[in-house]
Amino acid sequence: MKVSIIMCSYNSAEYIGKAIDCILAQTYTDWELIISDDKSTDNSAEIIQPYLSDPRIRLIIQEKNLGYVKNKNFALSKGTAPLLTQLDSDDMCPPDRLEKQVNVFLNNPNIKVCGSDFAPIDTKDNFLSNVHEFNEYRDKYTEDFLIEGPQLKYPFWFPGLMFRKEILDEIGYFSEYFNGIYGDDHYWAFKISQKYPIYFLKDVLYYYRINPGSITNVLDDPRKLIAQDLIAELHRLIIETGTDWLEQGKPEEGRAFEEALFKNKPLMAQRYRMWAAKAIDKKNWVQAKDLLKKHFSCSKTDVSGYRTLLYYLRSRYLS
Repeated sequence: MKVSIIMCSYNSAEYIGKAIDCILAQTYTDWELIISDDKSTDNSAEIIQPYLSDPRIRLIIQEKNLGYVKNKNFALSKGTAPLLTQLDSDDMCPPDRLEKQVNVFLNNPNIKVCGSDFAPIDTKDNFLSNVHEFNEYRDKYTEDFLIEGPQLKYPFWFPGLMFRKEILDEIGYFSEYFNGIYGDDHYWAFKISQKYPIYFLKDVLYYYRINPGSITNVLDDPRKLIAQDLIAELHRLIIETGTDWLEQGKPEEGRAFEEALFKNKPLMAQRYRMWAAKAIDKKNWVQAKDLLKKHFSCSKTDVSGYRTLLYYLRSRYLS
């Protein structure tokens, strides 16, 4: 059973070679790799070029930057195999990933989607010890199981999902409402979970890189401040009503919800502080200072804000 692997790339020169090497090292060899480069400005294409001697690997370079969700949907539309999955261009996976996931479909004809446990790695490919920060379910299961119903937290990393191609015809592609932020894959999992159980493999088959430059760590769109709140509200609507604004074709209701969140000063104070802490971790002092200012403009009494301010001062001037 052939697998189409989607790899979306944008300025991924530092890591994409390692990601491709992981696919080439797979024990399961009946696959195609579709790399869709979203008009990178670095030398990603030069790094990818030597790999194209393998006829299973295709590179498509977009004429203009589409954004992550649109580029991902484009790449998925080019998949020809009955099974599809992803590997993000800065992530990695063990050699038996495809084999173990494909076996789930071969042994369970009714299963439509399969995920697995995952592990975070740093920029040097080292496994991180604070795994519970990323997967609080770890050590709570000892065998494979089925995940039924939409979950606010899933125990897998979304790009590691493998699914039957007909899912795209039935559920649809990833919602472009999320273009520029994140949460499209979580919402997509909601829609799948409404109809089908997701088979969960207890094995660690995906290595998620904690990359300071990844889409979830770069605040290049203010909507990222409230992305987690947006996902939580969509989950609530699906659980309580069985549907949501996006399914109903009413994105304006989502925009109205977002506007209300931006006007919620206590909430925004928390979000600005959280992203300020991320900026401090990356030593992005200008952004950290700006976000702390915005935090205190929303709340001058939040003690956690002063703790983060001290963290900023210690990190910048005393370390």
